[in-house]
This record gives sequence, C-alpha cells and structure tokens, in this order.
Amino acid sequence: MLRRIRLSDFARLSEGERAAAVAEIAAAARARPNGELALVEARVRAFERRYEMPSAVMREQLGAGTLLETEDVVSWLMDLDLLDLARGAEART
Repeated sequence: MLRRIRLSDFARLSEGERAAAVAEIAAAARARPNGELALVEARVRAFERRYEMPSAVMREQLGAGTLLETEDVVSWLMDLDLLDLARGAEART
C-alpha cells in the first residue's frame, strides 16, 4: 500500500492517478497499525537497554536537564510519542 509519494513524482501523474494516490495514502493513514508498531516498540526497548533506564526515567531526566537532548534521545522520544498516539487511537476504537 502506498504510504508516501514525492511531490516531483506526484506532479507527473495524471489527474486520475493523483486522486488514486491520495486515496491510497489516506486509507493507509486511517488503517490500524500492523507490524510497524512492533518495530517501534522494539526500538524503544533497544534504547532502554542501551541507556540502561526505562523510558519514564529518560523523560524525567530530560525534563530536569540532567540528560542531554542527543539525536538518540530525540529518536527515542519520537518513538515513545508514536506509541502513545497509537495506543490512544486503539483505546478509542
């Protein structure tokens, strides 16, 4: 299923192809998470092992200024936010 398309490729499509591409991307956005959510959870667990701390502690230390906002920490936070959003969406369905 199509999940993204480059604008330059989109511009070359016919009007009908554009409509189909937009519809496919919209359907993918509304679809329930599949194996992707498991991959995000695995990345979070890997960060927790690497930094030897639970995600909640990382958030506390970051908020307190005792943990630097590195590229890894930002990726970790983004994965946590994604999990929070996905779990919230599942709870609402």
